[in-house]
Amino acid sequence: MINSFSWTRVLVHSLVPVCLSTTVATMAEEHIEQIIVTGARTPLDIHRVGSATTVIGREDINRQQARYLSDLMRMVPGFSVSHTGAVGTQTQVRVRGSEANHVLVLIDGVRANDPATGDEFRWEYLAASNIERIEIVRGAQSALWGSDAIGAVVHIITRSGAGQQGLDVYAEHGANSTLNFGANGVAQVGSWSLAAGVESLDTDGDNISRSGTEADGAELVTGSASARYAWSDTANFNAGLRVVDATSDTDPVDFFVTGLPVDGDLETRSNSIIGDLGASWAAHNERVNYHLGLRYFDSEHRNLVDGVEGSSTASERVTLALQTDIRLGENGLSLAIEYEDTDYEQRGAIVFGDPNQNQNMQIFSAIAEFQYLDGEKLTWKLGGRFDKNSDFDNVFTGKASLAYQFTGTARLRASVGTGHKTPTFTERFGFFPAQFVGNPDLKPETSISYELGFDMELFDKALELQTSLFFQELADEINGFVFDPDTFLGTAENRSGTSERSGIELAANWRVSNQFSIAATYTYTDSKEENAVGVNVREVRRPRHSGNVSLNYISEDAKFNAFVSANYGGERTDLFFPPFPEPRQTITLKDYWLVDLTLNYQLTQSVAVFMRGTNLFDENYEQVFGYQTLGRAGYFGLRVSF
Repeated sequence: MINSFSWTRVLVHSLVPVCLSTTVATMAEEHIEQIIVTGARTPLDIHRVGSATTVIGREDINRQQARYLSDLMRMVPGFSVSHTGAVGTQTQVRVRGSEANHVLVLIDGVRANDPATGDEFRWEYLAASNIERIEIVRGAQSALWGSDAIGAVVHIITRSGAGQQGLDVYAEHGANSTLNFGANGVAQVGSWSLAAGVESLDTDGDNISRSGTEADGAELVTGSASARYAWSDTANFNAGLRVVDATSDTDPVDFFVTGLPVDGDLETRSNSIIGDLGASWAAHNERVNYHLGLRYFDSEHRNLVDGVEGSSTASERVTLALQTDIRLGENGLSLAIEYEDTDYEQRGAIVFGDPNQNQNMQIFSAIAEFQYLDGEKLTWKLGGRFDKNSDFDNVFTGKASLAYQFTGTARLRASVGTGHKTPTFTERFGFFPAQFVGNPDLKPETSISYELGFDMELFDKALELQTSLFFQELADEINGFVFDPDTFLGTAENRSGTSERSGIELAANWRVSNQFSIAATYTYTDSKEENAVGVNVREVRRPRHSGNVSLNYISEDAKFNAFVSANYGGERTDLFFPPFPEPRQTITLKDYWLVDLTLNYQLTQSVAVFMRGTNLFDENYEQVFGYQTLGRAGYFGLRVSF
């Protein structure tokens, strides 16, 4: 099951934002069970990180036979997932009550949040078969990773081929004519580590509107390749490429009669490219390590109505980064500079206004982080980031954290950090005829976050407990539902007050025996903002109560594995825009339980069969008002490894 305390085996093969240094590789050999590469600018022992962390390994993904990254995120403390329908439809993830574009997602160190879709990561377009490991660090991380990292950082590390050799092929068929197949291969050839994979998912889907019978399907094809070359013991080079092609159907909203989605032929065709080149080398007897990286992100989204393209958005982002890590005895100092250039493009029909535009923004950043390691007990870190933005005032964000190991089984951690989020291109310049006009005068959102946590292991480390208290205050929050009296359209404005998010996260993992284990999480989130008249109101799509319970059984001969999870989504609110002239309404969505079951059986050393059932009790629920979700479904698959 997902290990909320991160004691999962680490495959250390990549450093954010570039490659691992030789010094890091040596440290990883000594503490391979505990190193993460996201909690600091250099890899760090998990027990020395002052923020709440979760690590999801390849074993967890296989156990659940997860197809989308979002299927795994709903089991992480503090995470809330919202789908606008069934498989392949828009998916949003909020962490600790933050906005959906306050969660930064990295794929092998490359920023993957999409400027063409409001700086949100497109969770519905990330398949899970090529993922080796997922590292999640909750809380404000802007001092390390910049804009978007207000609520959390999710780092996806793909298969690299380092020290491995083999080919894995699988095929799956199930409900709604779903067909999913893929192949992933890794190889070690001399000084080269190579990996490549392809995955295809095709489903007829189900009807996402409350009325009608039309099914809304989805297709997703992902291809990836990576290579790593070790020039010597102190120098290496890496390259990676990931290509995604996706199509998803949805339904239009009836703005004139019901205000709800109705059957219709809307389709979005999307493709994206993520690439990276990096080199690392050590000097001065390996006390100084250098990392140079070039990263690339490109996306395009075309919106079709009845098969005819009506509008599109696209983005391109290039990032150049240089980082130097200096060892000062046991302590460490990291210094980095980054340059980021982002282009945004919108195209559409000219109807009472012209949406066609090209925009550009550049950011130059300087980052510094100091790690103080006092033996095995105390660790404290100070970090700061200076961002010079072509379109906004300069901004400085900082973070301080500590972790104190009372005993070998008890740890206290604390952190405080500031964050910022630049307005999106859509909020500033977007134009949608008869609906929305951007506001170029928006200011960045800013935040300050606090966290206090306590972790403990009991019964010879068979029971692991994690507790986190969190509080965040967000200023200049951008409200995208403001009426513009000049154009009679919707627009965006900075709120005059502040938004506050606070709560508690609890997680437990109990290894009852070698065959049986239990895990549970619970999160209470109080997320509120000031409305137009200065009254605090609850923020939408954020449940106060959420959690998960999972049971895992593995047979004594390790051939059979059964995994069952029950995910609880608490009551939440959402906005409803009825037909004119009725005012906007706040709607309450009921709570729900989703129970899933996965069975895996190893027929031979190379062949395995698996079955999975989702929403076993056929829960009827909505995570976004008016959009139906998938009912009970079953799937059967075969996996062959060479």
